[in-house]
Amino acid sequence: MEAEVTRSNLSAPPHTAVILFRDSSRGKDTYTQPLLEDHDAVESVAVLQHQDLLTAQIIDDIVEAHVSDTPFAGLIFTSQNAVKALGRVIEKWTAIDSTKKERWDGFVSLPIFVVGGATGNACRSILQHFDVRGEVTGGASAMLPVITEFCAQYQRHHGTKPRLVFFCGDQRRDTLPDGLRNMAELLEVASYITVGRDPLDIRNDLIQALSRIRATCLAKDRAHEGRDILIWMALFSPSGVRVVAPLLAELESEHVLCAYAGGNLPATDISSVLYGLAAIGATTMDEIVAQLQPRFVVLAKEPNVHGIRKSICEARVG
Repeated sequence: MEAEVTRSNLSAPPHTAVILFRDSSRGKDTYTQPLLEDHDAVESVAVLQHQDLLTAQIIDDIVEAHVSDTPFAGLIFTSQNAVKALGRVIEKWTAIDSTKKERWDGFVSLPIFVVGGATGNACRSILQHFDVRGEVTGGASAMLPVITEFCAQYQRHHGTKPRLVFFCGDQRRDTLPDGLRNMAELLEVASYITVGRDPLDIRNDLIQALSRIRATCLAKDRAHEGRDILIWMALFSPSGVRVVAPLLAELESEHVLCAYAGGNLPATDISSVLYGLAAIGATTMDEIVAQLQPRFVVLAKEPNVHGIRKSICEARVG
């Protein structure tokens, strides 16, 4: 698909669209409808897939340690993928023996610390747990003081450091383990691994998404069929950035896409499919800078659809 066509009206503002590099079929899609209020089209392209690592034996060992040894004081989740992985294995584990359900209910009644509203909601809906803390922090660095304060209070009351279980992915960052090293006894449990989908499948899905966006924009405004299209590519994790970066570079070299440099679009006699980047959080932003510099990128004001929406709107061009 070529990015350049004859432009019929140089003064017309660009069409805008958003491509979400996430799997909209996994859970409730809270992004598409709000973004459609600001843009001509919104598409989703899945780039990652997750494989569960938790087993019934792992859960049995953790719950047994909680009952027979020093009890755990709280649980930590920094991703809803870890919550989902735990939910799937718990369903299998409790089905083995009806008495395990009672043991699990006692274990999961502990305080749960999470990053972000989506992870908090997953704990409520999947784990049926409501003592959820820290979800408004939006990141591990911001959540760390919430956990350390809990640890300090626990130690004052019990005279010992709390034991915490951190259900994490294989690519977790060091923020929480390093920050809690002197405050708690932390048991890390790798709950899932993240792998990229087949690059050819991602490319095909992205090309189809670009085609649908162009068709939508043309149908909305046939009088200016040569107008530029500015597409915001929204990325949600460093691992997603690493998968997408080579593909975007490849499509640039093939003149399918053109990187947006910021500011007003240049007045040329051709129209282009330009793209900018939007990061859900600071770690994703750092990875974009490392993998795709120099590119025009905006950082979400908060790690949700409202933050993405506001950042993109503030960067819109005429």
